Amino acid sequence: MGIYGLKSILKVPHTVIYGTDTISELPEQVKRFGKVAAVVYGGKSFSESGNRNKIMEILKSGNVAVHEVGGISHDPDELLVKSITETIISIKPDVIIGIGGGSVIDTAKAASIIASNGGEVADYWEGKPFTKPSIPYIAVPTTSGTGAEVTKNAVITSKEKTFKKSIRSDYMIPDVALIDPSLTLSLPKTVTRDTGLDALIQNLEGYTSNNAGPITDTLARKGIELAGTYLVQAFRNPDDLEAREAMSLVSLYGGITLLNAGLGLAHGLSHPIGIRFGLPHGRSCAIVMPKVMEYNYTARKQKYDEVGQLLSGDRNGVKAFNKLLERLDLSTRLGDYGIKEEDIPLIVSESKGGSRNYNPIHHSDETVEKMLKEIL
Repeated sequence: MGIYGLKSILKVPHTVIYGTDTISELPEQVKRFGKVAAVVYGGKSFSESGNRNKIMEILKSGNVAVHEVGGISHDPDELLVKSITETIISIKPDVIIGIGGGSVIDTAKAASIIASNGGEVADYWEGKPFTKPSIPYIAVPTTSGTGAEVTKNAVITSKEKTFKKSIRSDYMIPDVALIDPSLTLSLPKTVTRDTGLDALIQNLEGYTSNNAGPITDTLARKGIELAGTYLVQAFRNPDDLEAREAMSLVSLYGGITLLNAGLGLAHGLSHPIGIRFGLPHGRSCAIVMPKVMEYNYTARKQKYDEVGQLLSGDRNGVKAFNKLLERLDLSTRLGDYGIKEEDIPLIVSESKGGSRNYNPIHHSDETVEKMLKEIL
């Protein structure tokens, strides 16, 4: 059976709006659901960037009643989600707006569905189903990385800070994803790099996933090509709007791809590496991605060869990816991040399930340990 005979499913938000300065359309989208909005956002960087004042003025001039819910931290845990959920319940908004990076968007997404269904994050980790729709939700990303604005899951850290795990439901797909690349112009270089790598790797792993299909392949290929052209450009020239616009598309395509095709071993490994060693998610993915590609290559040779061409014109995907990381000043040696050989068994154990299930080859724990030892 040829590739176009494969089953392929596409789930996306009801409305996706992309374009520079489209943030001006936010009040119009709010009014689809009502006039009272809970606006969930992060810390001081949101204010320092000027985005907070800009967006609040747009909402208020559009006659939207705004309740601000700020202070969302990186890697939100289940206690923070509980607190935000209680705040949302007390506000009783017509719509929730999550504005920020993946942590903010996921926290607001989790609060919007738990406020409707009751309980706490741990209940849903343990298998309790969501039976009621979320409070209407609008996602507005200010980074180009996670693609959380179009996905059906929220990644939450345990209250003990020992693991990350998703809650998920089709009810959690945002009603509206509004992607305005101008909101990403204030991102620092390292955040641009780390989130951009996350976006690229979501396209790459979705493209080679054992659940990939022709619809997601089309989006993923374009995402990989755009990242190859513009990620280094955005990293070196943060005010380059053309590069920012391209990377916002990479993130959007990656989010849609992961939602519909799944990811792979690099994302599976990234969660324990990130939570245990305090590394940004995209960086954690990038450190292991070349080695994962090397071990997967025989199962997806044609696609990995194409990845190499899309990234740099090099037919070898591993070499092309490593060249990209060199241009981004990023080491792929685990030891450079404080990871020791004795840490590897725990990383392997905590990588099981989830994204690892969609890897194009099933690798035993022993094989995964071997690959990690090779990049110490």
